[in-house]
Amino acid sequence: MRILYLVLLFSLAIGNAAAQLSPNSTLEQLLRQAFHANLNAERVVLNHIGVEAVEVSNVYLGTAVLENYPAHAVDIRRGDIIEMADGNPFHPIESFNSERDTNGNFLPKREEHILVLSRANDSMELSVIPVFENLYNSYRSATANSVLQFSAGNKTIGYIRFWALSRATADIINYRALLRELSGTDGIIFDFRNSLGFLDPQHLDLVFPTRDNYFTSSLENNSYTQFAENSTASETSPYRKPIAVLLTRDTRGGTELFAYQLKKLQRVITLGEATRGEIGEYLFEDLSNGEEFYIDGQPFRDSAIIPEQLIPFPYENTERGDKKFYAAINAPVSYKHLTLPTKAYV
Repeated sequence: MRILYLVLLFSLAIGNAAAQLSPNSTLEQLLRQAFHANLNAERVVLNHIGVEAVEVSNVYLGTAVLENYPAHAVDIRRGDIIEMADGNPFHPIESFNSERDTNGNFLPKREEHILVLSRANDSMELSVIPVFENLYNSYRSATANSVLQFSAGNKTIGYIRFWALSRATADIINYRALLRELSGTDGIIFDFRNSLGFLDPQHLDLVFPTRDNYFTSSLENNSYTQFAENSTASETSPYRKPIAVLLTRDTRGGTELFAYQLKKLQRVITLGEATRGEIGEYLFEDLSNGEEFYIDGQPFRDSAIIPEQLIPFPYENTERGDKKFYAAINAPVSYKHLTLPTKAYV
């Protein structure tokens, strides 16, 4: 039986990091490049402030902000419109990376930049100093930085934002450590918003007591493969309490598959917006043109994970607070299964 691994389809070749830069490179491309690279030296290092943004009418709309990174430190928020940097139109890469070495690599520039942004029709100026780091390391750090524990009524709730999933052994060990920090909570919020990456069975081992029900995967006209067979089962004690999962249309790849598998648990509730079913960007290594990707016998391409609680919250909404986060805290799953017998946690 051939073992099929989920890999990130990315147009940039792996090799010298500088060779993978182009004048039109986007943060999304560099993020994918960073998670696809096998070695740290292959990852593009750049000056950045830890904000995800999409271009809208020649300005950039903030869609997510990495915890404890420069944008977060100066209170740049999701929904902010970033218009100018140092008197020029803002660009998430070019505004902070004006110099390169003779090999084409970005040079570190730890200097202050003045950003002009608007929030709910109010204009403001902010001063920010970028970090010089590859996005793989930044997203790993932001995941660790996101971990919280807080009280909700008479319960203790944990929170972790999985900015991106990695199959690297060191990262899986780190995920286990993060879950151990939250092992004493009464429930956890898994935040998969704007998330991507590679899924490994050992990620699922963090919350599933056995691998008996892990999804099967196959290509059109081929026999199926048990996803559980892609790596050795980890010796870890799984988290057995309620989990609320936050989703958006920008949940894709490994975290979309993670959410799909989590929905099989009675103690899990999903909230937010439907995903886009874009597992097509996380294809099998030997996928040929026209072949369909199946999960549990059903085509996954162009299908979406529909949350049990739909909570629209478009990026343009600058309303104070986080509607999805507050809904997750108050989700019935955070409380209703706590008195069920242990078998409800499988």
